[in-house]
Amino acid sequence: MGPPAPGSETVHKPSDPNHGKSLFEQNCSTCHGIDAAGEEGPDLHGIPGELGDAAVEGIIQRGIRGTAMPGFFDLTAQDRADIVAFLHTFDASATAGAVTGDPRAGKAVFQSSGCSACHMIDGQGGSIGPELSRIGDMRGPTSLKQRLIDPGANLPQNGSGFYSAKWTEYLMFRAVEKSGQVVEGMRVGENSFSIVLKDAAGKFHSLWKPDLRSLEQLPGKSLMPSFKNTLTAKQLDDVVAYLMTLKSAQ
Repeated sequence: MGPPAPGSETVHKPSDPNHGKSLFEQNCSTCHGIDAAGEEGPDLHGIPGELGDAAVEGIIQRGIRGTAMPGFFDLTAQDRADIVAFLHTFDASATAGAVTGDPRAGKAVFQSSGCSACHMIDGQGGSIGPELSRIGDMRGPTSLKQRLIDPGANLPQNGSGFYSAKWTEYLMFRAVEKSGQVVEGMRVGENSFSIVLKDAAGKFHSLWKPDLRSLEQLPGKSLMPSFKNTLTAKQLDDVVAYLMTLKSAQ
């Protein structure tokens, strides 16, 4: 028999949470936070107990199709077990960072604040902003609250940076055509010669770069308004609690 395929080794040693912590910081903390409490990616506290160690190890190895979660095929079975062991160190505090808002109240605030005009949930709503039907699987509460307060900051990255180039999602641009007409919108497509922007009304503008007088990024700006001064702290927590309920069917 030949050697085992990469990533298929049998774990012989006891799991080492300290080694897992180091691996997590190197590979996972950018999305899930240094303490695994969630940033761009979801809060992982309590996840091994909810899904089982084998399932979490499988997700680490293969990723989750259709999301920003990549597979880490270069990690060995021992590495994956060590990462899960590190996640188990948070089991005692799995509820400490739990969402405290009221999901039902949050849904009412979401609807009354006009969020559904831009965001689609289960086929209902607008299409200017990202679709939110599974946002509870894809983002942690800390990240969601920050999006409500400062939607133009720390925009998510798409692409692994290894197999495909990283791409800043929802990045705003200001284009000035040779005629003087100004177009502002978030980038939805770009190559060396053209760029496609989506404006606040949901209209797409396909622009030929050589025909533009100028093209500049607008860092920190977003089509989505900040709710920092329009919602109370409780209302923000309620909306986050509602968004965290939006998950794929188990």
